[in-house]
Amino acid sequence: MAGPPTDGRTGKSSVKHRRSASDDGSKGSKVLEQGARIDRYVLLKVVGQGGMGTVYAAYDPELDRKVALKLLRPGKGDAEDSEGRARLLREAQAMARISHPNVITVHDVGTFGSQVFITLEFIQGQTLREWLRKARHPWQQILQRFLEAGQGLVAAHQVGLVHRDFKPANVLIADSGRVYVTDFGLARLAEAAGQEEASFEAGSVSEEQMSAVLSSPLTSAGVIVGTPQYMPPEQYLGNAGDARLDQFSFCASLYWALYGKRPFEPQQMAAMAAEVSQSLQAQSPQEIRRRLGHGTIVQEPPRDTRVPSWVRRAVLRGLSLAPEDRFPSMQALLTALSQQQRRVRRRKVIAAVGAVAVAGAGVGLYFQHRSQLCTGAEPLMASVWGAAPRQKLEAAFSATGKPFAPESARQVVQVLDGYAKGWTRMHTEACVATRIQGMQTEALLSLRMVCLERRRRDLRALVGLLTEADGKVVERSVDAVAALPSLKACQDIESLAEQSPLPEDPARRATIERLGEQLSQIKALHDAGRYQAALKLARTIEPEVAATTYLPLQAELRYHLGWLLQQSGEAEEGLRELERAFDDAESSRSDRTRLEVLIKLIFTLANNGHPEQAQRWGEVAVAVLNRLGGEPSLAGDLMGNLGSVALMQGRYQEATGYFEKARALRQDPLGTEDPKQAKVSYGLGLAALRQGEHARAIQMLGEALQQTQSSKGAQHPEMGSRHVMLATAYREGGEPVQALAHAEAALKLRKAALGADHPAVADALDELGECLLLLKRYEEAMEAFRQAVDIKGEKLGMDHPDLSYSYDGMGKALLAQGKAEEAIVYLKQALAYGNTEPEALAGTGFRLAQALWEAGKAPQSAREEALRAREGYAKLEKPQQVAEINAWLKAREAPPVPALPGRPPRRLRR
Repeated sequence: MAGPPTDGRTGKSSVKHRRSASDDGSKGSKVLEQGARIDRYVLLKVVGQGGMGTVYAAYDPELDRKVALKLLRPGKGDAEDSEGRARLLREAQAMARISHPNVITVHDVGTFGSQVFITLEFIQGQTLREWLRKARHPWQQILQRFLEAGQGLVAAHQVGLVHRDFKPANVLIADSGRVYVTDFGLARLAEAAGQEEASFEAGSVSEEQMSAVLSSPLTSAGVIVGTPQYMPPEQYLGNAGDARLDQFSFCASLYWALYGKRPFEPQQMAAMAAEVSQSLQAQSPQEIRRRLGHGTIVQEPPRDTRVPSWVRRAVLRGLSLAPEDRFPSMQALLTALSQQQRRVRRRKVIAAVGAVAVAGAGVGLYFQHRSQLCTGAEPLMASVWGAAPRQKLEAAFSATGKPFAPESARQVVQVLDGYAKGWTRMHTEACVATRIQGMQTEALLSLRMVCLERRRRDLRALVGLLTEADGKVVERSVDAVAALPSLKACQDIESLAEQSPLPEDPARRATIERLGEQLSQIKALHDAGRYQAALKLARTIEPEVAATTYLPLQAELRYHLGWLLQQSGEAEEGLRELERAFDDAESSRSDRTRLEVLIKLIFTLANNGHPEQAQRWGEVAVAVLNRLGGEPSLAGDLMGNLGSVALMQGRYQEATGYFEKARALRQDPLGTEDPKQAKVSYGLGLAALRQGEHARAIQMLGEALQQTQSSKGAQHPEMGSRHVMLATAYREGGEPVQALAHAEAALKLRKAALGADHPAVADALDELGECLLLLKRYEEAMEAFRQAVDIKGEKLGMDHPDLSYSYDGMGKALLAQGKAEEAIVYLKQALAYGNTEPEALAGTGFRLAQALWEAGKAPQSAREEALRAREGYAKLEKPQQVAEINAWLKAREAPPVPALPGRPPRRLRR
């Protein structure tokens, strides 16, 4: 196509709610012949027509150049002409204010009789919409076109203009490849409250007149102009909007270009906007923003595309219904969408720095320093971990008297030895690479040394805690050393080079280092299970950390604080801190911290009733992981958490897929048994059990048992959880003898490790009772459940929901013995808690129905309880249980009695 596109606001994808396209007077307009003149311009041919006018290719004899001339089509009356002339004048004046390679240049504006014309730079090419429809393009090419168009919008915003009708049809791609934004007919000056950068040029001859034209509304009250497929809700509400309006339209266009579908249905957007407008007329802007922010109009992009998650996330943020939730500016959006380009440039810079370093390294320097440099790593590490701390740790563990302490000490020492050796080797290699081989600069060496020193700081804090260990710390010790931060990060030159440098001011640096030591102490306390002590310390240093304004430090503190709050039961506040930690990590360009935050964030969101948000953040986390190069340790943590989230939501097959990925990634870098392997196997076993795959569940839970024993010892309390779940799997698989063996092992182990009155012992008694029930040892089962009630009541309180499981067991035992009336009492007690698992409630409800029926006193109540239980199972998609209840109800239907005249039919009870 030659020349710029016409307005295009009269087709199917357009909106002008005051009149229809068929009434605009366009059909009777006359197209001027070739050779006709408008002012000094000679018309060559028509290149486009639309509801507002005709576009001609024209010749400018004075400047000997080809131009595009846009001539307003006459309306039906003076009001139409006035509106059209003002709109075209608006376009000309708006575009004339912008001088940018990605915006079409306006040459001239004038009148032709009662009509208005503008002349513009002639572009030989096609619209972005045509380019997208002619062929399938890689996402990288599409994104590049949009990034160039986005720069045109940035230029408009910088002179205070909002386009208000950005769409692919209003973007031109020249044959040369350059991208141009055009059709500023709806442009307006940005509202003062939301204007990005209204830096108008001083000294303009017609500044007042131009501002007056651009600021004046062109439509009657209630009239909305724009293109509905790309309009944000504030445009539907009739608001003038600020530059974030263009951001939404840009992202709606990019969404369509990348995914081949619309991000929302215009009818739904219009309906939602109308609802907000009608119901919140008297409400504050904050309330309107809250309502918009909870909208679900925008659809998730398809998952079967190659578009990376970081692009998806930026587009979805730009499509936020509330303007405040979008990017603060168009430039910020383009920056988020340009991450790949930045990474390529950064790699080139790093490679260039390395090449210069190699070229400048002299052979003499190599021999001069070879025997003198890079020998200080071992003494540095020995001050943190060596023979003396090792002996102190082993003595502290032994002093607790815990049966699992010797094995835990052995495992912990093995991990710490491996970590210390790895640190020493990496410290030496970094020094050699710079000061002997000349393979990297001093600046890069400094970055690596800062990273390694932080790892040594974390190790020092943890060793200090372990050498003073009590029983609780010993129990958590293997997990705590497994949580030591990866040394591999200190080899990732690209990631290190991108992070925020320490401040130059010595006093600020010293403060940051001191606070960093305390952050290491917080991490050690958390990993050892001392949550309250860690939380107290985090709150204490919070004001001082904020005062440093050093984003990496702030991100690290908020990360620990958010997770500690979650562990302490303050979930919503914890979520806020984790989100702030992510923002700080993003601002400080720390992908590793960003990923660590996301791993915790997705679990916290899912655990607190926000599964959709957890899934979206999971996509972001996968994208960040890809940028890091897929580090196995963090990748395993992420896949494991995504698996746990899916398990919580009942997506068992999806959970299995995540756990399988985590399993493949779980390769211990230190040559010891990674305790997280057992958790992955345990997750696979649970997923299989929930799907009724008992053989697979027993296999995976058996692996989890062996892995836990290898990493923590046969007497560790965690072995109790493995035995309990294996007992459940064998019992549900119809093997009660094997189930009983594991239940007895769990009970014995927990009593020895935790004491006879620990709540975990009560859980083991519940499972023991279930196994005994299956073996028809009812009196023994009843006694196990009674003991569980006593322990839970004393330790947790009689109102704790965990008692429901024990009362249910007692009811089952009595019902199996034919003592239905006694069973009813305990089953009703179990149901009274109400906040247990839905499946457990449904099961108890059905047992109560059976007991009521067998007692023979309340058959109608029995049916009602059965119907409630059936509804519960139906919601959980448990067809087998639903069928069982249906069969039970059918067998107990009363036959109908013939109705007497004038009486309704009734059913006999039996």
